[in-house]
Amino acid sequence: MEKKIGQIIKERVTAKNMGVTDFAKAIDVERSNVYNIFRRDSIDTGLLKKIGQVLEYDFFQDLLEEDTRRQIILKSKIEETVYVPIKLSEDDIRKLNINDKVIDSLLKVLK
Repeated sequence: MEKKIGQIIKERVTAKNMGVTDFAKAIDVERSNVYNIFRRDSIDTGLLKKIGQVLEYDFFQDLLEEDTRRQIILKSKIEETVYVPIKLSEDDIRKLNINDKVIDSLLKVLK
């Protein structure tokens, strides 16, 4: 069962050792509204961004589907670790000695 966004926020507030009153002041809401936030299934993106800044946490990452998260990580790893000249052949790519899934992704880009 997936956690509600309010539960995730509550966990991050607790992890930061931040009291409800301090958190409420930081996001400029009444203390009673914080408890409402903790119960929410959904939240305005502007408020979520503000909460993320206060808690130094990217809540939007938590809301991504697992497959989307994996694709972003794979794309990031390819961009960070592998420079692929346009003239590489399939044999050249296989000689790079990297994970088969990364190789398959690189080959898709070249085709």
